[in-house]
Amino acid sequence: MKELSTRQEQILYCLVREYVKSGAPVSSQKILESTNLEWSGATVRNDMRKLDYLGYVFQPHTSAGRVPTDKGLRFYVNEILKLRKETKKSGSSMDVSIDFPIGDLDKIIQGAAKLLATTVKAFVIIEKPNPMYLRIRRVVLTPVTKNFSIVNIITELGLTSVLPIQHSEIYNIQEIEEFLNKSLDGILLSEFRAKLKEVVERFSWVGGRLKEFIELSEKIASEKYEEYITEGVFNLVNAKRFDEDKLKEIVRFSTNEEYYSKIFELGEGVFIGKEHNIKNFEQYSILIMPYFVFNREVGKIAVIFDKFSDYNRVFDSVEYVVNRLTEYFTVVARNVE
Repeated sequence: MKELSTRQEQILYCLVREYVKSGAPVSSQKILESTNLEWSGATVRNDMRKLDYLGYVFQPHTSAGRVPTDKGLRFYVNEILKLRKETKKSGSSMDVSIDFPIGDLDKIIQGAAKLLATTVKAFVIIEKPNPMYLRIRRVVLTPVTKNFSIVNIITELGLTSVLPIQHSEIYNIQEIEEFLNKSLDGILLSEFRAKLKEVVERFSWVGGRLKEFIELSEKIASEKYEEYITEGVFNLVNAKRFDEDKLKEIVRFSTNEEYYSKIFELGEGVFIGKEHNIKNFEQYSILIMPYFVFNREVGKIAVIFDKFSDYNRVFDSVEYVVNRLTEYFTVVARNVE
């Protein structure tokens, strides 16, 4: 049996929508004025009392209208998601004129973060593609001296690991480069070490010539990469219902990458108020969506915003950026092949 009647669901939806728009407690009169519902004021007031009793709304004080709780917001967001699924169109109706810069991956992601932070008035965290989980497209060996070379390992997004290597005297470095490219093309960078060892074991003639490259693969495995790009922390402070007592917590949170990993552990979806279980962040919602290269996830976007925001605009904005990043990186990966 449904907890709410169809009429109560309509009243709740209208109440939350009106509160998101105005930020003021919503009365039965306001609901009737702002909608085409044709019930009496008494009927709406009775249903609002039921919604209050069931925990969807609350009344700040006796003479005030109602304010949605996290439970009421969850109902509202679920209804929006249903409508979006039913009316899904190709492309986005978002009106944006900002283009991402071309070339540098960090600039691409920074541009995406700025666009989202500005459009949604949110704190944005973008998880960068980890080079260790990108596919190798080419290995380039550049000899500097008889015993010293520079190794460039180019991945599918054009990201390159550039490492120096000392080795015994090699005369046929082009032959070794070709052999490496045939053996390693298409594998993940994280598999480089194991694959190289397998190649050395299978082809004894390369063993002596590639032993230094096994040391190189260990250097690659131990490299540290910057994991996140952030933008818009001051949007948390400028939120409509910002609580100054939480400023210290917000600063601590926004400058500590350990918190970022906890956010992404929530998984894909929208988490409203207390649902995300992040202490002192109950006034914010978090939306997490992945972006891809072809059909393979390579990173996620987290958007932290006032929980009484325009959710349709938030969803449109994040979907737009996800689609743009996916399109861009897929084109780059195709061109690198």
